[in-house]
Amino acid sequence: MKMFGEKFSPAQLLILFAALLCLLPLGTAQAAPGSCNARYEVVVTQVNGMPMNQVIQFGAFQSQGRGRGQLDANISAKQNAEQCMQSHWNGRMNGTAPYQCTDQRRISGYTVQNVESTLQQEVCQSLGPRACDRGQSNIQYSIFAVVDGGPGCGTRMSPAARTLLASGAITQCECRGGHRPDRRPMPAPQQVSPTQSTVFYHIPRRTLLTWQPVERAESYLVEIKYNGGVWNTLSAAGDATFVSFDFPGPGQGEWRVIPQSRRGREGTPSPWSGFSYQR
Repeated sequence: MKMFGEKFSPAQLLILFAALLCLLPLGTAQAAPGSCNARYEVVVTQVNGMPMNQVIQFGAFQSQGRGRGQLDANISAKQNAEQCMQSHWNGRMNGTAPYQCTDQRRISGYTVQNVESTLQQEVCQSLGPRACDRGQSNIQYSIFAVVDGGPGCGTRMSPAARTLLASGAITQCECRGGHRPDRRPMPAPQQVSPTQSTVFYHIPRRTLLTWQPVERAESYLVEIKYNGGVWNTLSAAGDATFVSFDFPGPGQGEWRVIPQSRRGREGTPSPWSGFSYQR
């Protein structure tokens, strides 16, 4: 110590001591800022009730943070990312991104403005066209907030940390390429009897009209004319391809059949076919 003092004057020793005091906190001060990457991760578990296991990622941002003491510099960044993702998921219906979280912990580069619509879009596009016959397929999924990046962003067992946000959630995707309603017009029914220009003489004038079934037809309308004017309209439901009625008197009659779909849409009418009663 004596040799140390002989090489430096008291003033120099005082300056050297102050410099040492300034350097000592560097071992315990906050570490340099770190960053962690965060995103949503969807695990699709069912499609229309059928099991599936498909992972879909979307919505990325980077969270900045500082470590304290001997902790890794990314610890606070990890907490920022996890808490921001969870708070945004909980408040997702308002469509606002958490550009700033509690305690002034900031995140940057956020790419999801509306989680609900983005989630549905990402899921449906990733799964591709689904074949179904009711216009939509039901997708069941779980969603996680995933954080990874440098050391401290994941867990001891994994390079990524996952926080479950929802389990058993459901969204819907439009069907493509599956069964689609046939938009072609239904063809005209083929009339069977009475044939064109049939003449009847019997009384009472009980008349039976019959025709061939039409594909996709759920019912039929039958229009009947008497002496040039529409006299009656009858209906045949289901698989029935006939109607019977009492014609009003001697004279000229005509009839035609119109097929109808399940929703009441009319197909192509048959041509008018004539018959007559002589008495």
